[in-house]
Amino acid sequence: MKQLHPVLFAILIFLLGNFDLANAQDLSGEGFIDVHVHLIGGQSNNEDYEGAVNEAIENMDRLGIHKAIILPPPQVISQNQYDYPSFVHALRQYPGRFSFLGGGGFLNAELHKHGNPSSVTEDVKRAFANHAEQIIRDGAVGFGEIASLHISAVSGHPFQFVPADHPLLRVLSDVAAKFNVPIDLHMDATVDEMSTPHRFKDGDNPPVLPQTVDHLHQLLAHNPNAKIVWAHGGSDPLGSMSPAIIGSLMDKYSNLYVSLRVVGSRAPMYNKLLGFGEIAPKWIDLLKRHADRFVIGSDSFFVSPNLVGSGPGVKFAQRNVPKLRATKYFLSLLPPNVARSIMRDNAIRIYRLK
Repeated sequence: MKQLHPVLFAILIFLLGNFDLANAQDLSGEGFIDVHVHLIGGQSNNEDYEGAVNEAIENMDRLGIHKAIILPPPQVISQNQYDYPSFVHALRQYPGRFSFLGGGGFLNAELHKHGNPSSVTEDVKRAFANHAEQIIRDGAVGFGEIASLHISAVSGHPFQFVPADHPLLRVLSDVAAKFNVPIDLHMDATVDEMSTPHRFKDGDNPPVLPQTVDHLHQLLAHNPNAKIVWAHGGSDPLGSMSPAIIGSLMDKYSNLYVSLRVVGSRAPMYNKLLGFGEIAPKWIDLLKRHADRFVIGSDSFFVSPNLVGSGPGVKFAQRNVPKLRATKYFLSLLPPNVARSIMRDNAIRIYRLK
């Protein structure tokens, strides 16, 4: 039987969605660092973060994640909020495998409570900064997940918007600079106002979305010593988080970093890293040009097996394995020096990991 050409074989595997690379070359021998991972452990009266951590470890070992940074999703006042105190004790079961960010609960809720900048008094700024400083003193390696524009993907997944240069985000960037830690920023990109795409009709979105990119310019310029990690590069729900826009921002602002969320060919996203069995040419050019500015942030959700019920996090967890397999495939396609930077070295430097 005639064998397929290796390139055609790789394309076939990609199109079939089979990213199980158990036999692929492991560039480091130790796996990659994932800087954007969530734990779903239940409500306050029925928490099981130990179970969620065990679920994370099982998948990390199976899918090549050497270390994960755990962060609470961006939440608002109306939700049953949780932050790092809910899960940090559970991370201690596995020394060296986890670090954490804080603020997705309290800081993000406070930020969106004061969505109108005129409500931000000096007392509000002072209290916000004090709480942020305490998060770092408690051992967090940064802040997150903090939302500027956050599209509602499904019902119950809150729509959120404040401009990226909101007064409290400026305060947070000053604290981040003071402690030399990053901010994980969820900001769905829009160059101009736009109608909400039809595929988000089941979410809790307004009919028109505000523009966001200009405000990110202002945040990056506010304090050049504040490291901003723009989350979810490579799987853009709206179409404007392109390699061209990211590249122009990185060329201008040395404090901008991007975490990459790699998805498969069938995912309904724009500006994807992978297509037709290879890295998109515009992406590979950018990744080579700014190889020291990208990290892996899979946006995986690891759920306690004892959790009763469902919710957005449980639905999103169904995407974990395809994303992580796609991530391993993506890393295997990079030049070795670029892969090493993106899979480990940059995260160690940006988050000051041990």
